[in-house]
Amino acid sequence: MSTRRPIQLLDPLTINQIAAGEVIENSVSVVKELIENSLDAGADEIEIETLGGGQGAIIIRDNGCGFRAEDIPIALQRHATSKIREFSDIFSLNSFGFRGEALPSIASISKMEIQSSIEGDEGVRTVIHGGDIVSCEPCARQLGTTVIVNSLFYNVPVRRGFQKSMQSDRLGIRKLIENRILSTANIGWSWISEGHHEIQIAKQQGFQERVAYVMGDHFMQDALTIDKEANGVRIVGVLGSPSFHRPTRQGQKIFINDRPIESLFISKKVGDAYALLLPLHRYPVFVLKLYLPSSWCDFNVHPQKIEARILKEELVGDCIKEAIVETLACPPGILCRTHQEIEESDSVPLPMFRMLETSDVQEEESVEFDQNLFAYSSEDVSLEKQEYTSRGPKSQMDWIYSSDVRFLTSLGRVVLAEDLEGVHIIFTAAARKHLFFLSLMQENSRMYQSQALLIPLRLQVTPEEAFFFSHHGRTLCDLGIEISQVGPCVFSIESTPTVIGEEELKEWLLLLAARGSTDINSEALTALMKETLTQATFSKHQHVFDVSWLKLLWSVGKPEKGFDGARIRRLILDSDFMEG
Repeated sequence: MSTRRPIQLLDPLTINQIAAGEVIENSVSVVKELIENSLDAGADEIEIETLGGGQGAIIIRDNGCGFRAEDIPIALQRHATSKIREFSDIFSLNSFGFRGEALPSIASISKMEIQSSIEGDEGVRTVIHGGDIVSCEPCARQLGTTVIVNSLFYNVPVRRGFQKSMQSDRLGIRKLIENRILSTANIGWSWISEGHHEIQIAKQQGFQERVAYVMGDHFMQDALTIDKEANGVRIVGVLGSPSFHRPTRQGQKIFINDRPIESLFISKKVGDAYALLLPLHRYPVFVLKLYLPSSWCDFNVHPQKIEARILKEELVGDCIKEAIVETLACPPGILCRTHQEIEESDSVPLPMFRMLETSDVQEEESVEFDQNLFAYSSEDVSLEKQEYTSRGPKSQMDWIYSSDVRFLTSLGRVVLAEDLEGVHIIFTAAARKHLFFLSLMQENSRMYQSQALLIPLRLQVTPEEAFFFSHHGRTLCDLGIEISQVGPCVFSIESTPTVIGEEELKEWLLLLAARGSTDINSEALTALMKETLTQATFSKHQHVFDVSWLKLLWSVGKPEKGFDGARIRRLILDSDFMEG
């Protein structure tokens, strides 16, 4: 029989630790809250220093207005804030923080030190362990604040056990700082990670320079700037060229009133504006800053304020779409062409293949091609059969590329080959994809050749993708894909398996990086390779099929279907030549 527990008030430390669970997920959350405090304090120079991806130590230095000595104990209490006085103030906010939870939440789950000074006064140094003030003494400090956070989650071991890798947190911190670089003007940013300067932006650098720094020079080459205002909505940003797209929405940066936001609604509105300019299942890359009346926005939706509720959402959405359509229409006539014309145009280069939702589409194409291949008259068929059956016994010299299979001819996207069983149709795109997949399996990799490229391929990536490739580069190299970093967001591909085309490889690698993470292990990476390769469609325009690949295909049992279910091979039967 259960005993009844009395109802009682929680102690302040427990309350703060529970609140910390909502606000502070990891070291990235700590950096976010502290730099927002610096921004609200009016700082125009902010330096972040981290060790162990922030799990070892986090130091934030700024030149903001600082704390008075008597303000620090108050600031360490929950719901102590200078931003609002009553609930209605939330709807006219011009600050990042307003709940007064971040500082006490961080202090309750770490060992913290605050050094701060206001103008014309000496500094004060306060040490806090687990929410309790250990010491408070004068110190030498110029105007501004330094916050040092050590031993994060030291008194919440369960939460510490759920932390991701240091590499993952470093990626999160980089993404966070880059978003702030884009969202703020006239503010200098510096990030020192593991003792090395990772980011350095001077406050004098303008918006275009900041976009180029974060998004890369390749993005900026054909990008379009946008600055339009209508119906109380101002839209500012940089739109990627229709030829610069990604398999996910990862390269999209959205800000509302200089606050980084995740908004599927806004992303879809931008996608609608690009409509006919992109291949199927591809997404535009852009930096978009919206400025709305404060009364239209509610940021008190998510504990970390990464979402926003917009009062006049449909009006804002229409303004976004119209402004972007108008901007994209700047190149004359670009929106007047059909999708087919855009695909065939040299002025808007598109990749040579599209993403497909399932492998059934490819198999349907194969079946359709089968039917077309045998749509001959009965006279033509009888002549072909007579010519084929009149051949004498095959000598060993006839099997020129393999003791098992002989190449006959190439017909568009298919190849005809012959062995002792008969004549086979090989669907080249599916065959190459299957051979490429087999080459990625470590136990098979020695069977497949890699080729060194005379001119290495350049791969322009996002910061998230750069972290993925730098972390998994050795694994890819073991699989015959030699890739190395040559710039902050630029990689060089120096060798590839022979069965995959250059553009196909680049597109597949981007899809792999977009779906993967730095934390993924080798087993999960193999599964992800299969998943992403299933979704990729090898180029329909590449008709070349090296006859030496037939030997490889036969050496693995001349499969009829590939790993993804797509048809690879079909034996031609007598019934194919019968009159319908």
